[in-house]
Amino acid sequence: MNKPTIAIVAGGTGGHFFPAKALAIQLRERNYPILFMTDKRIEDPQLAEWNDTQQFIIDGGGIAKKSFGKKISNGFELLKGISQSHKILKENPVTAIIGFGGYPSIPPLTAARLISKKKRPKIILHEGNAIIGKANAMLSHFANVIATSYPEVTGISKHIPVKATGLPVRPDITALYPAPYQAPTDEISLLIWGGSLGAKIFGEIVPYALENLPKEIKQKLRITQQVRQEDLNRVAQIYDKAEIKATLAPFLNNVSDLLKQAHLVIGRAGGSSVSELSLAGKPAILVPYPFAANKEQDYNAKALEQEGSAWVIDQKEFSVTPLTALLNELFSNPEKLSKAAAAHHLVYPNAAKELADLIEYYINV
Repeated sequence: MNKPTIAIVAGGTGGHFFPAKALAIQLRERNYPILFMTDKRIEDPQLAEWNDTQQFIIDGGGIAKKSFGKKISNGFELLKGISQSHKILKENPVTAIIGFGGYPSIPPLTAARLISKKKRPKIILHEGNAIIGKANAMLSHFANVIATSYPEVTGISKHIPVKATGLPVRPDITALYPAPYQAPTDEISLLIWGGSLGAKIFGEIVPYALENLPKEIKQKLRITQQVRQEDLNRVAQIYDKAEIKATLAPFLNNVSDLLKQAHLVIGRAGGSSVSELSLAGKPAILVPYPFAANKEQDYNAKALEQEGSAWVIDQKEFSVTPLTALLNELFSNPEKLSKAAAAHHLVYPNAAKELADLIEYYINV
């Protein structure tokens, strides 16, 4: 007996795309046909074409924190996307549709709601942050259930069913769990990662903070840092002058290997990054992105800070002198790193399976 088609909706950026792909792989292993709907930001148009998945690129645009003119323009794009999505879903009936948040979720899930009740698919949301996003908050009023990455998520109405499944991540990252943390001894592996905006500020602050560390610590350091292309030469010169061994790149491709080796990570606090840190059991210094529409990275970082697995620094306070002091304290007292690594409890190693199980449950209700 052929299984019904399931639609997955996610934006074209890694934070949404990779969890969607992890779920799709899990569902394809269960022989469900998958229809994938994304937006124009997807860098490689063929990136999502895995396991015979149908892919559709939908019009849309964000509205939060946009100028009035841009809100109007993007509003029309969203309406266009709803029309596109409605046509796609009419021509390709699905039994369930799963949205991973952000504005790309709005057109397909709204279109699903407009389908007649008899043929309407089950509507399932996934919230990857510790506070519900604006798009998910709007869509939640007609969702059957919300899957979450945290046991408690701020802003979800009490009448909506919620199930904590965790955030699906790439299989190579999931494979890192469980791994005992080995405190640094002769070498200290430090990973600095982040998107373009994270890479910018980390490139402006971190090299100078490391340059100011005692010589005996600098000799042990092995740095891997994501650096914007235009900053590569400048950052490399700082590390060369400080005699610190560093590998610099605009993009980090071997993330699972880098996480496995890292004794400490410095980065942003996006939902995917936090889930990956938790699975890998790595202590972190987190600098939440301050301009996120719903301050979601502040909530994510706070969740790790409260359990003791991370140190959180507001971007306004992220400067050379205090960062040098914190790094010196941690590298001089590696037991603090071990304690933070052991504090990770927001860990969902079977997130893709748990989410797929939830979808199957609602399909069969």
